Amino acid sequence: MRELRAQGYTFEAIRMALAAVGVHVSNATVQREVARATKADSVPKVLAYGVRPDEVPSTITQPLASATPPSTTAPQSPQFASVQTDMRSGKEIAEAFASSRITNPLARARLNAKDPS
Repeated sequence: MRELRAQGYTFEAIRMALAAVGVHVSNATVQREVARATKADSVPKVLAYGVRPDEVPSTITQPLASATPPSTTAPQSPQFASVQTDMRSGKEIAEAFASSRITNPLARARLNAKDPS
């Protein structure tokens, strides 16, 4: 998402692209995640032994001469798993949840008193 935003795409365009692949989120969610990714990239990362990457000696960070060269073939498109999404709004989901619950403590106590289990 951060890369798409950096390329000039609007938050709405990113949200619509996510919806096209089955990930339905709000515009605010896209904005929040882009901001989170941007913030994470700006924070210096610390290695496991407490040294920031810019303080690591170059002998540690240089690749070995015997390392395999990067692949020259085009990357394959990722395989997306089929995911079923709930197309109801948040309000509809909340109403369905609340309608299946007894929220009145007196009615709940009466129901529990009658229930032998």
